[in-house]
Amino acid sequence: MKIEMENNTSKFPAEKTKRIVMFCDLRDSTDILLNFEQGIYRGVEGPGGKSFTYEEFILDVHETSYKELYLGHESTYAQIYGDGVMGIFPDDNTKYILENIYRLTKRMRVYNDSPGVGVFKPRIDIGFGITVGKVSFVYYPLDERYHPVARCIHEAARIEGVCRLYDARVLISDRFFKFADRYIQSDQRFSYRFIDRVVLKGFREPITLFEILIDNDPRFEIKKNSIKEYSDAYSKYCRREWGTAKELFQKIYYEYGLGIGSVMAERCDILSKSPPSPDWNGIWKMKDK
Repeated sequence: MKIEMENNTSKFPAEKTKRIVMFCDLRDSTDILLNFEQGIYRGVEGPGGKSFTYEEFILDVHETSYKELYLGHESTYAQIYGDGVMGIFPDDNTKYILENIYRLTKRMRVYNDSPGVGVFKPRIDIGFGITVGKVSFVYYPLDERYHPVARCIHEAARIEGVCRLYDARVLISDRFFKFADRYIQSDQRFSYRFIDRVVLKGFREPITLFEILIDNDPRFEIKKNSIKEYSDAYSKYCRREWGTAKELFQKIYYEYGLGIGSVMAERCDILSKSPPSPDWNGIWKMKDK
């Protein structure tokens, strides 16, 4: 199912303009659908005594979360893909985006803490990928609508795709970080942590990834407290001190419970067995989306 929000040429011009692109997706959506098909959530009764359905759950996802992204701002282009949303915003909308992410994650946590969630119906777990780039809008006669065309759209989707790998919820590129930095620094509800420097699958140029940290996340302080140790581990990783870096990454995994520590420790093993070229500068080429 795909529903496209109304758009027009005055708001979404054909010429390329700098935009903020956000891609959001429901995690484990295939497993959730299979669980519904197998009747795992059949015990929840909805209005009129009917069983809670997958369609009702998807509506919960949009009502609880996504509508915060594409309602209330006339210049936002939003495209809904069943259990995911792509939003494209003018480049002066950084504060608006952060505020809406805050409201979205807060509403999501309230939903997940409500009775029956996680037992009788699925939890809502959403990942975000955000970047900045030039976007144009092309008219498609087939469906008589304008559609966005840009390399950065694919980049935002790839960034969201590696959120779980790094045990992160809101991953952003260094280009969006330049827009968001001063807002994050001035608001105690937000913080950030450096994640990695990578070449995303299907891309050639490296980007730097950061995670936006939000205080309505139960692990907000844990992630903040791990920043210095992760920085030390990453520095040793870039200096090819694989053994020492691995020990520090493993410490982050076991003491802080952060999956990124395990991922980076495994990477140290890979690089120690197959060392990179002498000109290697710490950039990791992603093989998966």
